[in-house]
Amino acid sequence: DFHFYWVHRLMHKWNWRLFGVCDVGYWLYRYVHSLHHKSYNTGPWSGLSMHPIEHLLYYTCMFVPTIQPLALLGYTTFIKQHPIHMLFNKFHAQLSPLPGHDGFDSPGGGSYFHYLHHSHFECNYGTPMVPFDKLFGSFEDGEKYRKRKQFHSVEKNKQN
Repeated sequence: DFHFYWVHRLMHKWNWRLFGVCDVGYWLYRYVHSLHHKSYNTGPWSGLSMHPIEHLLYYTCMFVPTIQPLALLGYTTFIKQHPIHMLFNKFHAQLSPLPGHDGFDSPGGGSYFHYLHHSHFECNYGTPMVPFDKLFGSFEDGEKYRKRKQFHSVEKNKQN
């Protein structure tokens, strides 16, 4: 989930320029990630509907367990990983987009959370199970987008 949040956040507008030259997130969104966001009303096939560069970034999660940074020593070591672990990560990466894009909020999908992301773009980059969006200030519960129905009879009773 940590990898997904940051790779996904990388492909959206950063609001600052790298080396004062360009907003890499804006560029990645415009030319790469926007293909995925053409699915405004998400369905089961929206999850892996991505540009090839986005697939390349997304599937780097398979290699995360092999890299262990040793910041104190100033270099990175690589840990051997059994092929079964790599395949497990690959299968997880292939199946995990389904619940967030299936078009249903329950049972278990959390689709409304990700639907808000596809509708408004600058919120809910991660998953509802792990609170990185709350931690990094990109969480949106959708309350400000809900339409309130007001009934005439209720309004009259409130005035009396």
